[in-house]
Amino acid sequence: MTERPRRDATPAEIAEVISRPGERFVITSHHNPDGDAIGSLLGLGRALRAAGRDVVLAHADDPPVPGDLQFLLAEGEEFVRDLPADIGERVLIAVDCASELRMWNTPVHEAARVVIDIDHHQDNTRFGDLNLIEPLASSTAEVVWGVLEQAGWPPTREVAEPLYVGMITDTGRFGYGNTSPRTHRIAAAMIEAGVDPAATSRRLYEEQPLDRLLLMGRALESSRALAGGRMLAAVLTGEDFDAAGGRDTEGIVEGMRGVRGMKAAALVSEAGPEGMYRVSLRTADPNVDVSAIAREEGGGGHRAAAGFSTARPPEDLLRWLDTQMSARLDANGADG
Repeated sequence: MTERPRRDATPAEIAEVISRPGERFVITSHHNPDGDAIGSLLGLGRALRAAGRDVVLAHADDPPVPGDLQFLLAEGEEFVRDLPADIGERVLIAVDCASELRMWNTPVHEAARVVIDIDHHQDNTRFGDLNLIEPLASSTAEVVWGVLEQAGWPPTREVAEPLYVGMITDTGRFGYGNTSPRTHRIAAAMIEAGVDPAATSRRLYEEQPLDRLLLMGRALESSRALAGGRMLAAVLTGEDFDAAGGRDTEGIVEGMRGVRGMKAAALVSEAGPEGMYRVSLRTADPNVDVSAIAREEGGGGHRAAAGFSTARPPEDLLRWLDTQMSARLDANGADG
């Protein structure tokens, strides 16, 4: 099989591709999508459709859009679970996806005529034919906005709303260190385009599902301090999910990180198949890169937010996390 040429691209080069008349597209993102993944996917897809392009929204998960992001979907807006039969004639755009295997478990994306990778993860594997990777951007939504600016496509509320959700969720409501002056300027332009920040915030943060709140309580109740009292860690088992009546853990690890005196947090969630666990890591120390810890176990993410899956038993995993985080916090003199 001939090796595909892969290179980095600029926003202007990606804008040139999406502006070609008659070009057809598939847009996708990673498993277990968050606000930035779904927001970037929907925002770009709607912009392309408004420009008259043939666009398929594809995602392997069922459902593709998590419950707390369902409000973003327009009436009749649908996803497919598999790539379309004519994928060889389409441009596939992967958004917010650091690795090709986070889309599907096998590299089926390579059947596309052209693969474009748009992301802001610093550990992106650059699996696209064209790779637009901006690690200093607050979110992939911010990168997508830059591409649409280069294309000269005026923002509409329908396009701006999901991109705003992508930015607000990946910046912690504009509270994380990845928030820049450009992020705020883009947010202002989105509001001018019709985004209602109060309504969006209410839908994202004030309409919490009951299972999430119950799981938050169980996580805090069972949590323990590691790394010399500087990291809070918790394990959620299948019994916890059954008792809560759901598996919605969105925002729990961020809440744990917010406990006074904590520099980091780790949430370990039992996941299928049996014996597997999903680990979410967060840190408030700008000098600690939790994605480096995640990469040790085949995961990845951002400096302040990362994750991985593992078959390590919980007690062994917590000891390993204790050692890993202690070493990094000690190296930076983070004594709490």
